[in-house]
Amino acid sequence: MTIPEKLIYHWGILPLWLLLTASVYFRSPIPIDETRYLSVAWDMWLRGDFLVPYLNGETYSHKPPLLFWLIQAGWGVFGVNQWWPSLVGPLAALANLLLTRKLAEKLWPEQAAAALLAPWILMATLLWTLFATSTMFDILLTGWVLLGMLGLLEVMQGAERNGWILVAAAMGLGILSKGPVVLLHLIPTAALVVVWTPRPIAFPRWFGGLLIAVLLGAAIALFWAIPAAMAGGEEYANAILWHQTADRAVSTKIHTRSLFWYLPFLPMFLFPWLFWPHFWGSLRGSRFFNDSGLRFCLVWLVSSFVVFSLLPSKQIHYLIPMLPAFALLVARVVGQNAEKPRLAGEWLLPVLFGAIGIFLVYLPKTPGLSKLNWVQTVQPAWGLSVLAIAIILALSVWIKRGLSIAALSTALVTAIFVGFIFFFRYAGPAYNLAPAAMQVKNYNEQHIPFVYVGNYQGQFNFLGRLTQPVPVLPGERLADWAAQHADGYLISLEKNKPSDAIYLQPHREYWLVFRRAGQAADVKPL
Repeated sequence: MTIPEKLIYHWGILPLWLLLTASVYFRSPIPIDETRYLSVAWDMWLRGDFLVPYLNGETYSHKPPLLFWLIQAGWGVFGVNQWWPSLVGPLAALANLLLTRKLAEKLWPEQAAAALLAPWILMATLLWTLFATSTMFDILLTGWVLLGMLGLLEVMQGAERNGWILVAAAMGLGILSKGPVVLLHLIPTAALVVVWTPRPIAFPRWFGGLLIAVLLGAAIALFWAIPAAMAGGEEYANAILWHQTADRAVSTKIHTRSLFWYLPFLPMFLFPWLFWPHFWGSLRGSRFFNDSGLRFCLVWLVSSFVVFSLLPSKQIHYLIPMLPAFALLVARVVGQNAEKPRLAGEWLLPVLFGAIGIFLVYLPKTPGLSKLNWVQTVQPAWGLSVLAIAIILALSVWIKRGLSIAALSTALVTAIFVGFIFFFRYAGPAYNLAPAAMQVKNYNEQHIPFVYVGNYQGQFNFLGRLTQPVPVLPGERLADWAAQHADGYLISLEKNKPSDAIYLQPHREYWLVFRRAGQAADVKPL
């Protein structure tokens, strides 16, 4: 690399991260996940209870409190607002990028190129990019996984005490972020140390240190969990100490998928790098199994994928913590390849970007997708913008006679930034529940009786800054409630658009409906 290239790759990741982060100001919190987590933080804030998470007045055992604590810490400094929670995810994403660079420096201290390239590759790995600005747990969890992997390398390189402290801290804070799932990301790589270690290892000492780190990590988590269990009651205690760990991992019926469910998504998860011929050419020319760093990345990547494929509960974002391993692998094999790539192969990704742009232009006419409510509102400007990015990328290939990682990453991040803007321009009314939340707040302030019929997920509490729980009613009790509250209102989420409602708005692909109590017979909640 030339000195200007080194400066670009060292510092250029920051403006690219800022561009991606700016996308949060073009969208509202996304129901049902982001609105729910904001409402949990808001409920804890109202109660002044920072030990036990609450949602709509009831204990919330599905997630540990670290994300909620981070949100409340910002509120403590800046006051309650919506912009700070929107920044928690991007700040965790920035930590991901910096830790990935640090890990590359540990793995390949003799090759500066890998450390410079790895954050750019992670930044533009599609699955990571899509979730980097979300108010969710996976990017935060990824940071702790990276810290734990850094600790394992510290131990292997002789700094045992500091290394195991890092591993223990990563496990404890990972549990406080998303539960014991962090162990499934870290322990397989640690247990398979014989595959990736570059030096002889004393197994009793290694696994003894790992056991102590696990116990210390558990102690960090129990420092919160035990007082929370005592304060939250028996049902909450059973949930956080057992049901939300063993039950959800082994016998859950939530998000259950087949063993091979992840496989068809891999090309999308790892776009655009899997479609870059230069990566495959560099991979063929690398001394893969002679490089302990590459073996480390491969063990991390494959073990995570296998473990999470074996678990019954599957969501695409569960795999995000394995993506730094892929980014490191790509950075190493491409960075050490001094051969100039074939120009013909460098045109593939600009062509694919162009194809995506054309697809978006014709999206409203695409069979199947055209039935979606938001797709029907899409205008050609979105697709034409992506097509313009493809043309600029192609010009870069033509001028420089090759495709650089900086150009490709910038193109992908810019396309995602543009995509967020256009998607929420067209689909915004289906995701912005603030108007409905303000309607609910008005009912509360005027002491008008109302009830949410069906499964309520906390969509309104934070958006409306509600100070009272939203009353929730199962459908079978609807008629009795309506008879007793003739002047009341009914709120429900329904599949089909009703013909008569006092307030109506799309809610993702469904309809959020407000009716008078006298229309109880018309309510058809999901």
